[in-house]
Amino acid sequence: MDYNREQIIAVVNEFLLVPRLSLFITKMLLKCVFVSWNKPLPDKQFEEKDIRRFLIVDFYEILHKKKLIYIEELKDYSKNAEEHLLIQNKIKKINELELLLQKKEYHDEIIYLMNILS
Repeated sequence: MDYNREQIIAVVNEFLLVPRLSLFITKMLLKCVFVSWNKPLPDKQFEEKDIRRFLIVDFYEILHKKKLIYIEELKDYSKNAEEHLLIQNKIKKINELELLLQKKEYHDEIIYLMNILS
């Protein structure tokens, strides 16, 4: 599977504080990962197992690496209390998302939204 990992990492910052994570993740997947899928080609169909594999392995790994970067940022004492709180909230949101990514229901919701948005 060919996707732009750097583009996904850049998007992680944006969606960590949005209320509807599954919708934002779906849009990201359609934009960055399953690009050819949302084009109307009859022979080009996505495989649900590919989406699940991405969410369980690749996306989980990307989030974990981003969390480590945020933890390093917390060690920067030149930041003010508001910046530290924002970083802590992002880490908390990643922890919540990592738990969601382990659940089949969350994957089903993302796949459902991808079908609607494609």
